[in-house]
Amino acid sequence: MKAIKLASVFAVSAVAVAVSTTTFAAEAVISGQAGLEYRLLGDTHADAAGAAANNNTWRSKGELNLNVDTGVVAALVEFRENVATIVKATVTQGAVSFGDFGGSISDDAYLKATRVIEGEYGDGSKTDLGVRYDLGSGLVVALEMKTGQDGVGFAADYSVDLGMASLDLSAGTYAGESSAKVKDEVSNYAIGVSVPVGPATFIASYAGGTTTTGTTDTDIGVTTVGVTFAVSDAFTLGIQNSTDLEAAAGTDDNNTEVAAFYTAGDITYYAAALSGDDLKEETRIGAKASF
Repeated sequence: MKAIKLASVFAVSAVAVAVSTTTFAAEAVISGQAGLEYRLLGDTHADAAGAAANNNTWRSKGELNLNVDTGVVAALVEFRENVATIVKATVTQGAVSFGDFGGSISDDAYLKATRVIEGEYGDGSKTDLGVRYDLGSGLVVALEMKTGQDGVGFAADYSVDLGMASLDLSAGTYAGESSAKVKDEVSNYAIGVSVPVGPATFIASYAGGTTTTGTTDTDIGVTTVGVTFAVSDAFTLGIQNSTDLEAAAGTDDNNTEVAAFYTAGDITYYAAALSGDDLKEETRIGAKASF
């Protein structure tokens, strides 16, 4: 049976709740970030289609991110290159929330250090729409879907504070097909550990599973290991190594990103460099202001 396409339902419901001042009298809290960034791509950085290309050139990007939260309706809108994109739009009532979350909870345990370029390898998750229920005590379950597709999935995430460390476990499965009737499925899981040690927070995580596109099955096996170090209230360092355990023989299978952030007043200046994987090699410098 075809799953109901909820994208329009979510959007209409979000607007209806937002304008219903007689039922929800909360005022919207608006926050966001605006900034300018310059990027230097490596010689063989992959293009948008994933093919290697000679991209040894600087690129620039101006961006504004706007968060709106009424306590019931929350949305993240990204303005980039004269295009506005609704990254997330959700409605929350008590322990239940629904809408476009911009991702699945099946990979929540695939932890990352503080970084800019986000060069970690894909964990296979596909869904972005859903209905989530917070059962308390760190356990969240969800019914999930993928925008523009027929299909449905289930996912869960469990996190617990062990005192010396925090443990996160997540898993999910999704079975669907594209508008062209091509099979699109995934079963994935992740485990992550976060350990605070003074001003530093160490993370390590693994994500695994299998994705199916048409008749092709692809195994997933990726890891992240990293640390976020708060040198001072103003200065933060982030280091992360990412590895693709299922990479084809002879191809690059790991990369390391080093990022530094310095905050003065409302402005954060940052620089980051990713190396080790020619298809992902990149350097960025920029500044952003929060409001």
